[in-house]
This record gives sequence, structure tokens and C-alpha cells, in this order.
Amino acid sequence: MKAAVFTGPYEFKICDREKPKPGPKEVLIRIRAVGICGSDIHPYMGDGLDRREPGIIMGHEASGDVEEIGSEVTKWKPGDRVAINPQINDETCPMCRKGLPHLCDHSLLIGSSMRGFLDGAMCEYLIMHEKQLYHLPDEVSYDHGTFLDPLGNAIHLINRGGVKLGDVVVIIGAGTIGLLAIQTAKLAGAVKVIAVDLSDYKLEIAKDVGADICLKSDDLEFMDKIKAETHGAGPDVVVEAVGIGVTYNLALNMCKKRGTVVALGFTKPELNIAIQQIIYKELNVYGSTGYADECETTLEFLRMKKVDIDKVITHRLPLEKVKEGFDLLCDKNSGAIKVILNP
Repeated sequence: MKAAVFTGPYEFKICDREKPKPGPKEVLIRIRAVGICGSDIHPYMGDGLDRREPGIIMGHEASGDVEEIGSEVTKWKPGDRVAINPQINDETCPMCRKGLPHLCDHSLLIGSSMRGFLDGAMCEYLIMHEKQLYHLPDEVSYDHGTFLDPLGNAIHLINRGGVKLGDVVVIIGAGTIGLLAIQTAKLAGAVKVIAVDLSDYKLEIAKDVGADICLKSDDLEFMDKIKAETHGAGPDVVVEAVGIGVTYNLALNMCKKRGTVVALGFTKPELNIAIQQIIYKELNVYGSTGYADECETTLEFLRMKKVDIDKVITHRLPLEKVKEGFDLLCDKNSGAIKVILNP
């Protein structure tokens, strides 16, 4: 089978690998689509090689067809269309027993080397345990099926923020997750969603997918405009989906007293933030990572077309052009937001 192997910063090699055989409870999947995630881009640029060690096959946002099943698999049959949950948990740790498998003490992620070296889906065939798969509805394309992970993240972060009917929500960062969060915030009842970014192009897409107000974060009148849109109080919920100190401080500064900041973005393990804002305004600051029981909800959102995915997907490429896809995402002037590879 063909596989795109990450060999080091700015380098991929298309290799021939042996087609794997499924174990008793495993399923062989013919990968039809796989998305490039922002968490893949940082190691590609040489930052965070511990998360994606050279030699790994990246890719954790994927969908495909069941090709072959193991001897003890009963839920799946060849030909079934599936979306992959790439978060692997042990089902026995305290977090798993509490119904929070995404916080598993021994969690693994395919296409990552964070806690264990697990090849991902930037290849033609992938083996997964049967419990990691979800039926992909006939109404959902393979490309849209790759959004089980990013849309699941967006739904989870809006749930973490407790967005409710009538809230004013600010989304900082109009990348893939930000654009999805704009839409899920509206579905959760937000009366006004404000998108914030430096890119005019991304803000245009944010407007297209439902943002009521779009603001550039380098606008000298930015805070005055936020106050004007929130009757001087600040937004109820702010989502930080960039991951740098400047934007985290922006989130803390604008959020209303006793409001909520949801922390999703990260680029560095440590940042300088204005902690006095958290204290004096009694802010609620919640982290958000992955998704817990939102997979079925995510697939239903996709089936019912509650979220506009096609405006988020900007490029589709064959697997052989994987480097081109990564380079597009590294180029801030390319207009790339979500790149889908079709092996």
C-alpha cells in the first residue's frame, strides 16, 4: 500500500508498505479521505517533533470503507462506510470510568507519537479496533466524514463553555476549529457570535458561516468595538483557538465579569498571561481537549447538514501531493484552511 511517511521538517516520502492484516477484534479500513490538522503542521515546521516523530505516518481525521474484519468482529462487515475516532483509551482508568474517555490517563492518538508511536491514516489502509469506528451515514461524504474529530472538538468546547440561549460569544481564530465553533455556538443559542482574526480572507469565510460581527484583532479600536457590541459588559463566553500569549490576554481582557474563557489553542507549553484579570473579574477558565460522548451528535450534525463543511474545506489533493498540502497550510497567503487528502 502507499503511505505518506513524515521523514523530518518539511519532508515527506511516499513509500510502499505491506498491507496490514486485522487481528481478532480489528478492522482493516480502506482510507478514502484524511484531513491535515493544525497539530500536524507544527511538527512539519520543526516545532514539536516529540508529537510527530520522523518516520511516523500522520493523520487522525479520517474516513473510509471496511475492507476486512477480524475473526471476532461482529458489528462490522466489508463495505461498511466508517468514520474513525482516533482517540484510544484504556476504558479502565478513573477518567474512563467517569465517562470522560478523552481524559484517559493512558490515552493514545493515531498519527501521533505523544505517548506511543501509532501510525495514522495518511495511507491507503489502516487497522483500527472495532470500538473506534462509527457508521458514516449515507448522506455524509467521505470528505465530510473526516470532520468527526474537528467538529467533535468544536461541539465539545462549546459545551465546555456552557453557551446558552442569548449569550454573546467571541471566537478568537478563524481556522478550522474556529469556523466550526462559530456555527456550533449559533446552534447552542448564542444571539451574537463575533469572529476575531488577523486575516481578511478568514473573516470573510467566518461571515459566510454565520458570524454576526467580524473584527480584526490588530484594529486600534478593537476593545471599543467589543464593548459597543456587548453593551459595555464584554462577551459571556470567549473561545481562544489560536494559542499565543497575545490572544489569550485579549480573551481575558475582553471577557465580562464572571464570564467564561475556553482555552483550546496552544503552541507553547508556557505563556505569559494576565492572571489578575482572572482573579479580579472572577473569570471561569476552562480547558478543552478532544471530545467525550459527542461522536453521535457530531455525525448527526453532519447528516442533517447543520454545519457548513464545504466552506471550511479549501483544498482537496491526492495522497501523493501531501507535501503540497502541508506547504499550503504553512503559507498564510495561500487561503488554505482545511486540506483533505484522498488516498
